[in-house]
Amino acid sequence: MMKRFGRGFALVSLASTFVLGCAGEGTEGTEAPAIQAAPAGEASVALRIERVARALDRGEDPKQALDEIVTALTHPAATATEQDEATLVQSRALEANGDMEGAISAVEALLANHAGDREWSFSSQAEKRLRKLLTGSEDTPKRRLTPAEPPVSIFAAELAKYFPADAGGRYRVRVLVFGGDRQVSGDRIGTFNVDGALRAEKEKTCPTCEVNVQSTTNRETSWVGIVRARAELASSLVVYYYDLEGGEIPARYDAALPLPSAEIKARLAKGKGLVAAKKREGAPPVILIAAPRFAQLDNVETTLAGMDELPLEATSVDVPESLEAEEIQAVVRSHFGAFRGCYEAVLQTNPAASGRILLDFKVDPDGHVASLKATAESAALRSMETCMRDAAQSFVFPAATKETSVVYPVLYTPG
Repeated sequence: MMKRFGRGFALVSLASTFVLGCAGEGTEGTEAPAIQAAPAGEASVALRIERVARALDRGEDPKQALDEIVTALTHPAATATEQDEATLVQSRALEANGDMEGAISAVEALLANHAGDREWSFSSQAEKRLRKLLTGSEDTPKRRLTPAEPPVSIFAAELAKYFPADAGGRYRVRVLVFGGDRQVSGDRIGTFNVDGALRAEKEKTCPTCEVNVQSTTNRETSWVGIVRARAELASSLVVYYYDLEGGEIPARYDAALPLPSAEIKARLAKGKGLVAAKKREGAPPVILIAAPRFAQLDNVETTLAGMDELPLEATSVDVPESLEAEEIQAVVRSHFGAFRGCYEAVLQTNPAASGRILLDFKVDPDGHVASLKATAESAALRSMETCMRDAAQSFVFPAATKETSVVYPVLYTPG
């Protein structure tokens, strides 16, 4: 599939100048253990926590570290903030003692205790620790943002049936979204615009009537939010986005999904997208939108938005086999630094040099560049062709099912 990028990407002010230790404690011989016996009452709670953390950093006796942090955690003088910090250190101590379940549960309990707090002192550290324990990495995958104006989809009208009015004629709609973008494609196509669907339905029977809909949507780009929202899951419309590029949900939370994570992964490995739903007694349903690659989630959701019933049987969805335009743009733009070097070399002898260079290449299914041409449209940039070709040769794209052909113009203009 040929991907053409009709609009060039200007590298502005390229003639500008670009500006291309940590002290540690140490003594000769053996350092004293971080945790030492001390008279009762000598060490404050904060100092106890610091000592245990240092002992764990040094790989000292994990059993002693666990005993000490439990003492700090249960100390009557411990403040709420110190208890939170101690809980995170306790999780580390439990892990060091081989109790992974205890380490995970400690962090989950900490997050649950702050379910109503959007920001608190150890919020970021707790989320990173839970990710590290369950996935091996504390990093949150970077996601694109997609501005949107939501219409009402066919699927939203189906979902509206699960939100009856209360005795006072009020509709209460709460949607919990995990994964995907902060501003997901559903906002553009109205996949979950239940508010709009309820209003549209009411207007059919009473155009002049006022409709009382209280609607809230909470979006979490990470599955970590499941822990914080546990108390609200049972009464909300719950939507999970799932992809194999960092958007997997750990099997620990399978009970919350319409399908076990192992089955989701197995189906996505075949190169198809997936939608599924699960009904719940007295509550809105749970929805799953899944794709092999993050960029394909939009395609899967577009299919779901056109459905007029819940996909209670997991349904496969065709997705593009070649790379998406945004995937190509992300990789090419990440190499603009190398392109800048090529252009600055030209500006040394021709400060007014400008124009476009076309990158024409193919991407193998494994994500590597198979063939590549760099063609300058102006004689002033002709000497850049080899440098551009060498820089672009190192492109590495996401793996896809099918080869992708790309024509990508890069526009250069002096600053």
